[in-house]
Amino acid sequence: GIVREVNFRVGELVKEGEVVAVVESDESFTKYPLKAPMTGRIVSRHITTGEHVSTGESVVLLADLSTVWVNLAVYPKDASRVRSGQRVSVSAVGADQSAEGTVQYVTPVADPQTRRITARVVLPNARLDWRPGTFVNALVIIDESDPGIVVEKAAVQVVGEKRVVFVQHEPGAFKPVEVVTDESDARFVRIVSGLAEGAEYVNNGAFELKAKIVTSTLGGHAGHGH
Repeated sequence: GIVREVNFRVGELVKEGEVVAVVESDESFTKYPLKAPMTGRIVSRHITTGEHVSTGESVVLLADLSTVWVNLAVYPKDASRVRSGQRVSVSAVGADQSAEGTVQYVTPVADPQTRRITARVVLPNARLDWRPGTFVNALVIIDESDPGIVVEKAAVQVVGEKRVVFVQHEPGAFKPVEVVTDESDARFVRIVSGLAEGAEYVNNGAFELKAKIVTSTLGGHAGHGH
């Protein structure tokens, strides 16, 4: 039939039962109201007044955006560690926007092309801050136990065969303290023993201190032709 009336624009809120558009039948000239089957936002509209539409044609896309799904692509190496119920911190790429949520669902099979699994987080979105299609980063809390002491990877150096952190033992003076490390990610590493809570240690500049130790050790043999 012919579209005789269109009542909403893209982005507007429509309540369940409201008439979105009116179409007049080609055969009977009867006018039929198209009613919203649910409350939601018009996210796309494919009709204008006076246009002809056919049976089965999509005329309006209505979405309930009061909650949104965040689909996280999980790499194979991390797949066994991600499960439903874990807390997640989500941040939008390129925007100062973040939220806390929980993993609601994890796909039981991996994508055949990427080999990744999908972990789904459902976020409340009453103010429509989260827009479908937004790229995000997420931090999944895989262990709620005592995390120990977490430092940046640059703070941990290998001297000889030992992992050490340079700790201040008097103003301006630092000494290497052997530590035992555990899990890490691209930036941080967890220390389970060796570094006391509250101790002042070197973060930026730890590599330079290590270099001085190595240089001083080699200097003792310099000139002997070994």
